[in-house]
Amino acid sequence: MNLASYSQEVTLSKSELENVLCKQWEIEYAMMNGMKIGQMPGAADFDIKFKSDGEYDLIREDGNNESGIWTYDAENKYVELSIKEKSTSRIKSIDKGKLILTLVSGQNDPPGLPSVEIHFKPM
Repeated sequence: MNLASYSQEVTLSKSELENVLCKQWEIEYAMMNGMKIGQMPGAADFDIKFKSDGEYDLIREDGNNESGIWTYDAENKYVELSIKEKSTSRIKSIDKGKLILTLVSGQNDPPGLPSVEIHFKPM
């Protein structure tokens, strides 16, 4: 197992993070268990637009958009995304040209769910 893919790498100050994060991002590609994959069957394409007030919008192709909250955990070096008070994903790495998001598995998800990283680029 590649432990490096699980490390958290966000080392910016909160103001630096807001500067880099707060824009609209589109999916570039995804990685599953170290392999680059295309869009998963049945998965909807989406963009994420981050706002400096700690909120974000999940913008789906089908128009079924959702809003959520992002919080920066500077101590553990990641940004957590949640919708309706449920953690959905974490930003493990970000710079001005790339954002890497990892999905957080929930209690009801099957064990051994493959680790998925979604790579975004700014729009």
